[in-house]
Amino acid sequence: MDEKNAIVTIQGGAGGDEAALFAGELFRMYTRYSDGRRWKIEVLDANETEQGGIKDITFVIKGKGTYSRMSTRGNTPRPACPRH
Repeated sequence: MDEKNAIVTIQGGAGGDEAALFAGELFRMYTRYSDGRRWKIEVLDANETEQGGIKDITFVIKGKGTYSRMSTRGNTPRPACPRH
């Protein structure tokens, strides 16, 4: 297992309030997934809406095996797209 952290950015996109609400739900999904693995999340930057959505958010997921788990390159979709 690796010791690297994963940096994730979620952007609501051009869908207005609906896109921001979806981005907020996606962040909550990452939070629950991380909690289940006993990883820690540290928010670096967030831009929230009045309706409880997220226009954009950048956060770090910390924990053992985080990077290798979050940057899987196989036949399954990646939950995060690392920048190289």
